Amino acid sequence: MSEVRILLVEDEFSSAEVLALLLADAGYHVTVAADGRQALSRLEDAAPDLLVTDFMMPGMNGAELVKALRATPRYADLPVLLISGAPESALRPYKVPYQAFLRKPFALDEFLRAVANLRDAAPGRGRPATQA
Repeated sequence: MSEVRILLVEDEFSSAEVLALLLADAGYHVTVAADGRQALSRLEDAAPDLLVTDFMMPGMNGAELVKALRATPRYADLPVLLISGAPESALRPYKVPYQAFLRKPFALDEFLRAVANLRDAAPGRGRPATQA
């Protein structure tokens, strides 16, 4: 089966590093971006099957990033896991079109489960190479 490619967008370096290592150990191919603008610039090279993005980031936040992706036909249906230290109810006014949400801090196994659920729910998406 094909390798699942994840674009991980997180402005906190240590969090990004831990999550990227965790995902890579689980068999995912991970591209990391530090904010929404960097994510958009890495989008074509990353060719993600899933997006994991923080909400609160400098420059372009997670809401603006997801809305920009939804405006492009290729990524209009890209599954999105939104992560934030704010409760989900606080993000509703931004009307972010995402499929899954995790509030920080979260357990790493909870994070992996959310990614796997999103991967499995996405039509036509592959599984991690180590789980093939």
